[in-house]
Amino acid sequence: MTSQASLELLAAIVNSSEDAIIGSDLNGHIISWNHAASLLFGHAPEAILGQAFALLFPAGQLPDHLTLIQLLEQGSAIGQFETMGQHADGNELPVSLSISAIRDAAGRIFGLSLSARDFSNGYKLAARLAQSERHFRLVVNAAPNAMVLVGQNGLIEMVNDRTEKIFGYQRAELVGLAFDLLVPERFRKQHHEPQAPQMQQMQPAPTLYALRKDGSEFPVEIGLNPIDTADGAKILSAIVDISERQHFIDELSRRNQELKDFAYVASHDLKAPLRGVSQLAMWITEDLEGQINEETREHLHLMRVRITRMEKLLEDLLLYFRADKLGGNIITVDFAELVRDVFELCCSDASFDLELQGSFPKAPTHKAALELVLRNLISNAIKHHDKKSGHIIVRSVASPEDTHYIFEVADDGTGIPPEHHERVFAMFQTLRPRDEVEGSGMGLAVIRKTIESLGGSISLAANQPRGAVFRFSWPRVAE
Repeated sequence: MTSQASLELLAAIVNSSEDAIIGSDLNGHIISWNHAASLLFGHAPEAILGQAFALLFPAGQLPDHLTLIQLLEQGSAIGQFETMGQHADGNELPVSLSISAIRDAAGRIFGLSLSARDFSNGYKLAARLAQSERHFRLVVNAAPNAMVLVGQNGLIEMVNDRTEKIFGYQRAELVGLAFDLLVPERFRKQHHEPQAPQMQQMQPAPTLYALRKDGSEFPVEIGLNPIDTADGAKILSAIVDISERQHFIDELSRRNQELKDFAYVASHDLKAPLRGVSQLAMWITEDLEGQINEETREHLHLMRVRITRMEKLLEDLLLYFRADKLGGNIITVDFAELVRDVFELCCSDASFDLELQGSFPKAPTHKAALELVLRNLISNAIKHHDKKSGHIIVRSVASPEDTHYIFEVADDGTGIPPEHHERVFAMFQTLRPRDEVEGSGMGLAVIRKTIESLGGSISLAANQPRGAVFRFSWPRVAE
């Protein structure tokens, strides 16, 4: 290939480049200009050749051409950088620019080569990233919990206002120090260097303690979140002071235990005098047989009925406070057989009939708790029925979940008005006068607490054409 052909090939390669390639002489005048340069800067070749390349950049954006040549002669690598260019229409545009020397065969510089590329997208991305970083810092600073950003070296890089308030440090005192500064000595081996895998996987733990500047400790929960940044992986620690919460939980537990103790004592200590009063009423009735009128006899009877109800109330009250511990042993149960057995105990005179619908499992479960639930629901359906006979359906419903069974107990009684569907699950609630029906109003409250303590739920709906349907989910137990 001739020299002329080589030059033409080189010129064709330069002109077809996607980057703007501009050549200048030692005086800073443009001597070569490709098509991409015209697209980027908006100048036609015939208008720009011979002009100073400095007019392609706003004043102050680049050193003058003599300084650039001097730097290149000294062996300095200018490399690639981002700056602002100037379009022919006067508007500025971000460009990615690299400058290198054009040398002859002897190695002497006889010109400069400028390669430029539109950096608009990168510039916008950088601006968005900078804005995102500002937003990130604002959000972290406004967080209600202490937030601490820790680098790979385990040193604190950023804290928010809440961190200063909780730990008692000024921000300047924390930045650059080890994260261990905030952890009591006994925890430092376990939680050393937040960037370590065990720290990234640590779950919030209410048994952890943090260390204030004054040396006092306080309980915390710590969540550690790895963050990938341009400077490498970091850990953002969210620290929650749970002092008040822990105090509240302790106080609530104490009061709850006191309430349980009271219910236990009351249910036992009150039963004996109640039985004594009932016995006295019976003796009075027997001793005055034939001497008291019918009205007095009825009053004595009513007194014994109400004493019996009071005893039942005390029993149910104790049962309610023990409901979350009624799971009992897990044994394999034939659910259909259990339903039949419970029904026979609740209705021994065959005045009501039972129908089972659906496929009932035979599986391990909390038998004692399930028996309690079924007994209450079935006995309620019989006790509150408006007729002396009726039809009760216990249904096993196909469940889309593999964690729970679904059962329904339906009756054909008067039903319960919709406005009372939630009320009936509260303590001491009955929809009929207490003298008309036995019960303490605690049964459904005990049922709900029992079911929910095992992870299930219960609801009430109307039956069709009459009656009520109690639907409850019951946890499956792994075999």
